[in-house]
Amino acid sequence: MKYFMLAATLMMACVFAQAEGKIAVVSFEQAILNTDIAKVEIAKLEIDSEYKSNLDEVKKIQEAGRKLADKYQKNAAIMSAAEKQDLEAKIKGKQADIEHVGRKLQETKKALMQNLMRSMGAAAQAALKEIVASEGIGLLLAANPQVILHADTSFDVTAKLTDKLNKMKKQ
Repeated sequence: MKYFMLAATLMMACVFAQAEGKIAVVSFEQAILNTDIAKVEIAKLEIDSEYKSNLDEVKKIQEAGRKLADKYQKNAAIMSAAEKQDLEAKIKGKQADIEHVGRKLQETKKALMQNLMRSMGAAAQAALKEIVASEGIGLLLAANPQVILHADTSFDVTAKLTDKLNKMKKQ
């Protein structure tokens, strides 16, 4: 394992040494999500009646679950085993309800994000190529926290990509 890590580090060093020009990182998704178009779409989602209804439902279920948990904590010492079991089942039911509605909310948001990526992906690729050429970037890495442990903000071109996309859509 040590040899693998050493070999990977040496290979990365070679790549960095051979890269002509600057090294930069970009968060493609973040650049698209920060655009004016994406912000409008996200705002539309947040005022959508079905989405708001699901959010309200989650809040109601959370409150009911909190009340059940409080009741359990207050009365656990004097409750029978059957009462405890019944209350525990109700609390678990509330947790399952929250997970179910939460999944619906996540799926809705995920679909919106996928639509944004699909509709703006080609423009973002073109804009990124222009940035790479104009900035003289020789090596561009995806800003992935699992791969890149640290990148100075001066290496991040995400905001430049967002600005370029906003300008492209206004034209």
